[in-house]
Amino acid sequence: MRLVGAKSLTAGDVLAMPVLTSSGKTILNSAVVLTDAYIDKLRQFKIYKVYIDDGRFDDVELMENLDARTKNNAMQVIEDTYERVQKSKEIDEYLIKDIAKEIIEYVRGCKDKGISLLAADVVDNYITRHSLNVAIFTAYLGSRINYNYNMLCDLVTGALIHDMGRENISEESPEHVQKGFDAMRRCRGLSLHSAIVCYEHHENFNGTGYPRKLKGSSISEFSRIIRVADVYDNVLHGYHNNNVSVMPHQAFEYVLALSDKILDPEFVQLFRDTIVFFPNGCTVLLSNGLKGVVIRQNLGSPQRPVVRIYNDSSVIGEVDLFKSLTLFIKEVIVV
Repeated sequence: MRLVGAKSLTAGDVLAMPVLTSSGKTILNSAVVLTDAYIDKLRQFKIYKVYIDDGRFDDVELMENLDARTKNNAMQVIEDTYERVQKSKEIDEYLIKDIAKEIIEYVRGCKDKGISLLAADVVDNYITRHSLNVAIFTAYLGSRINYNYNMLCDLVTGALIHDMGRENISEESPEHVQKGFDAMRRCRGLSLHSAIVCYEHHENFNGTGYPRKLKGSSISEFSRIIRVADVYDNVLHGYHNNNVSVMPHQAFEYVLALSDKILDPEFVQLFRDTIVFFPNGCTVLLSNGLKGVVIRQNLGSPQRPVVRIYNDSSVIGEVDLFKSLTLFIKEVIVV
């Protein structure tokens, strides 16, 4: 399996993974043999990258961040909760907490692998997908902190609900923090630690945020953690850049630049060791000029995975960048 840019697709290529919208709707299934018509369809949807079968990389496994059943259940609960908040209807907070628990249970089984997430090219439901992504990122982050189970559940619940007060578009108005907080603090089954995230997730570490210009540790720890995941997902999907998505390592570079300004540096560093910079299957250019595909990760060293080097005719060999310290990844190739 190899990640390639849509411009490089040719008739006869076989999809290794389904092509989905951000809300999980299938555009094309895995194992579909691409025709010129299908390739045109992908380009019309402005889909810039897909996974295809490649016999040289049959052993490459995609790193799943959440199982399909939990993901679908979560998106349904988020969408229903959001609609109820917007219409000022009663909310079933226990459904939200149950989803948080399901996410945590999944993450507990694979937290040591790190989180690998590529931006969805087709964004058809901003709030649903963004809220779920932030919750997944937060679950992986929280699993590395010495929280007990109840605190971890409250943290992930806060991530799921953090944007419930806003409109379903990428632009944000300051009023949405009050609206979301007012809706969630009325839910007796929700911890105030979870609900306060709705109000504080735009407070900046240096005191320049809103609504109260809180600074440093005056901002709740949950809000500071979720803020990192929130910013990262927005940058990854290009929500602040005309929906032009970037690769994970590029999104983190942006996040790193905000450390000690917008974001708490402690949680930025923790996030660095949690995410996967170069997902399995992506093609990279090494500093020695050779091209390869990432086939495995090195835990705790997201910048230094294992790469299988190849040319137009054959596989040349493999290099473990954790051991070959004179080499590094110069860029990701998605053309």
